[in-house]
Amino acid sequence: MTKVAAVIAASDMRSAERDAKQALSQGADLVELRLDSVRDVSPGGLRALASSVGRHAIATVRSKAEGGAGAVPDERRTALLADLAKLPFAYLDLERRADGARAGGIRGKEGRGPVRIVSEHFSASADLAKVEDALEACGALGEVAKVAVPVDDIEEAIALVDLARSHRKGPRRAVVIGMGLAGMLTRVLAEDTGQEIQYAAFGPPSVPGQLPLPAAVRLKGRHPIVLGLVGHPLGHSISPQIHEAALASANIPGVYLLFDVGADTLRRMVDEPDRIRLRGFNVTIPYKEAVADLVDDVDGDAEALGAVNTVVVADGWTKGHNTDVHGFRIALRSLGIRLGQRKALVVGAGGAAKAVVHVLLREGAAVTVANRTPSRAEALARGFDESVEVADPDELESRGPWDLLVNATPVGTKGLAPGVPVPDATIRRSKFVFDLVYNPPETPLLASARRAGVPAASGLTMLVHQAAKAYELWIGLSPDMKAMETAAREALR
Repeated sequence: MTKVAAVIAASDMRSAERDAKQALSQGADLVELRLDSVRDVSPGGLRALASSVGRHAIATVRSKAEGGAGAVPDERRTALLADLAKLPFAYLDLERRADGARAGGIRGKEGRGPVRIVSEHFSASADLAKVEDALEACGALGEVAKVAVPVDDIEEAIALVDLARSHRKGPRRAVVIGMGLAGMLTRVLAEDTGQEIQYAAFGPPSVPGQLPLPAAVRLKGRHPIVLGLVGHPLGHSISPQIHEAALASANIPGVYLLFDVGADTLRRMVDEPDRIRLRGFNVTIPYKEAVADLVDDVDGDAEALGAVNTVVVADGWTKGHNTDVHGFRIALRSLGIRLGQRKALVVGAGGAAKAVVHVLLREGAAVTVANRTPSRAEALARGFDESVEVADPDELESRGPWDLLVNATPVGTKGLAPGVPVPDATIRRSKFVFDLVYNPPETPLLASARRAGVPAASGLTMLVHQAAKAYELWIGLSPDMKAMETAAREALR
């Protein structure tokens, strides 16, 4: 079974011991004591630390060249590693580049002592052949070979997962880590790929991509359920926090990752979900319509709209759903908005706009669509049997009034397109403004509505309810809505 190791990067020996004991009490099998972060390393302090937690600890003194904090000067590393080898630690981390020539001599008395992890940390993404060569070289010097390499995209992470699986059948114990958020998949599948250790974050992650300790403990010894969000870009998304709260509340061995992918990678994810233990995923800009053509089947709403925002994978079969429809309908209900025989303006013509128009027509509203590319708005309108009017964006100031204005574009999203999607005059001529954008909490559109004295709401309620529906489709259980809502609000603070 893969051991979960909580990374402890305290600045002094007392704090290191305290944090280590706390992490072990929270379910960690091991702690990695990053002694390169500790200012007051002393022989007596090390003996006390080894006596207290050593049997469940990895002693690590990372060099500056491989990301060390530098509290222990590199010239002291060799002597310190030799001392650590004589103490009762479970593992001792050595570096192939810095310590390889001496690795054979760094061991306890009479061959006893910590299990030696020989590691190599690449500073940049590397060709898979180089990574494999490094893994073999590390394995020749110690009992456990560890290689960590930055990855730029999910394709590189999947390649590392395949490499780890290939070593599972070999004689050597290994750890293969993809560094960065894109590499988180390698950590999630550590148990699945037979890795010796899964390093987890105790508190803030020491490097991007580490799983929080509670999530790593939840996965331990269980078949992982991989979920996620597919799209580009994804930096604004709070979906991981929302779904993590629901998974943790129900003690489900799942994780929700961000898959920032290109179109080719998207096709491979749909075609080969078992390769990464993918149970399902959400879809956002710009792939909601493209995914509808890639999955094996779609539900009624997705078929009617030609847009998918949730994919369920079961027994090698993929089915697309549109939970945006559910989320928007529930959001309208929660706001007390009734639209029978009333006028609604929808700005946008993508997958989210289709879901909004679909709901508004069912509610009996008279719908007008505007988009900066008029041909896309016209195509959207033709997709509905009911009459949907198309408005020229340049003429919006003279149109209206509107009972409801809905922004279904990414304009105003944190880190993406700034600004307001409609003129101020259009906002003033609206009775209610609904911005599907939820990050930041007050978008430029909501701020404009507030200044104009127009009631308004963000898309956060819609996001949470569509997420809850997706969770139910993937897991087969109703989620803890309170936990999801709380996580969403905290993520936006």
